Amino acid sequence: MARILCVNPWIIDFTAYNQWIEPLGLLSVAGALRAVGHDITLLDCLDRFHPDALAPRAPEDRFGCGHFSKVEVTKPAVLSHVRRRYGRYGLPVGLVERELLQMRRPDAVLVTCMMTYWYPGAFEAIQLVRGLWPGVPVALGGVYANLCCDHARLHSGADAVLTGPGEDSARRWVESITGDPGNRSSPRENPRPAHDLRRAQGYVALLTGRGCPFHCPYCAAQVLNPGGFAPRSVEEVVDEITWCVEGLGVADIAFYDDALLIDAESHISPILNAVIRRGLRVRFHTPNGLHARFVDDRLAVQMRRAGFVTMRLGLETADDRLSLEDGNKVDCDEFGRAVRSLKAAGFTVRDLAAYVLVGRPPRFGQTAGSDLDAVRRTVAFAHRQGVQVRAAEFSPVPGTLEWQRAVSRGCIASDADPLLHNKALYPCGERNAIEQLKREIRDGNRALLRREE
Repeated sequence: MARILCVNPWIIDFTAYNQWIEPLGLLSVAGALRAVGHDITLLDCLDRFHPDALAPRAPEDRFGCGHFSKVEVTKPAVLSHVRRRYGRYGLPVGLVERELLQMRRPDAVLVTCMMTYWYPGAFEAIQLVRGLWPGVPVALGGVYANLCCDHARLHSGADAVLTGPGEDSARRWVESITGDPGNRSSPRENPRPAHDLRRAQGYVALLTGRGCPFHCPYCAAQVLNPGGFAPRSVEEVVDEITWCVEGLGVADIAFYDDALLIDAESHISPILNAVIRRGLRVRFHTPNGLHARFVDDRLAVQMRRAGFVTMRLGLETADDRLSLEDGNKVDCDEFGRAVRSLKAAGFTVRDLAAYVLVGRPPRFGQTAGSDLDAVRRTVAFAHRQGVQVRAAEFSPVPGTLEWQRAVSRGCIASDADPLLHNKALYPCGERNAIEQLKREIRDGNRALLRREE
């Protein structure tokens, strides 16, 4: 049995807010390693409930969400032109070091990194571990490691950069550096994520399936899940939800799925039927957005009964031509029908919002200004349906078609530092114009809410 330390590092960015953030990939790896007998410890640098460093609280915090503690840090040279404060979000560095010093020396360390432009936090964690435990092997995984593996291998300081399905690559790496394969006759073929390793935050993140059958040009789902769309069994998902609610006392569950409603009759519908039948008291949230095309009257009622609260719908654009290029996930008629079904089931303006993409590379001979005009028309359409709008700022993601377009338009260099992927930089749009548009969106949302009161 090997002792493995899993590290969820700090976020270092211009802004960060805890909207059901959980290192689900890392916890899935931890669950898989624990299932074969390894001794797993988690160090969570984003623990908002650490007794020695409680994060700020605000009256508007809801459903487990809230702000992180922040310490301003010096911006890297590549970001020196950005007139915004840069900070480390999460636990104080000294506290993290003390936590590490209280642990037994591990046989191996696994560090994750989510966004490509969050890598400075992961690098700091690797450096800290190396300073305390020279000679302990360290591996880096996560979305950044998969999308920017060459950059990670050159600059992270990790002994290994793990790509592909994390559970498999982590098991193989741990065996290779410790000589301990663990118990191969694990009683659970598909062990659930180790949510229990994390201090109770009031919520967990959950996946009912990996990947997505759609091929949206701005999304990395196909890159990160080359094996294609793979839903989990209904029984596995229901058991995980039940364990989280009854065993861990979780009140809120955020679905991280990219395709939660695909094949609803044989997947999400029986999951929700089981939640209702078991009388599980839980609130569900959909921060990744739902495919509105698959929402009908029956499913809307079922979602309401099961406890869905935060309903986010993927709209992206109401322009038919642009929507067709994006894969034609939903058209305006389908979106309108979905909204009517949700409202008939009891969801209100406060519950509903549509994601609209802002700041993408211009297409079809567009200028940046004409692109914003298309976004304004989309926002107006959503508001006419009685739905709030959430501006989803575009971030160029390596490996996607939209990345290729951004590079070809000169928005970003093909070998750019991943820090320049940051959506806060508006790499393909004009900052002042986008900020003005976001103010208009907020004004429209407030007007909708006032009308509902």
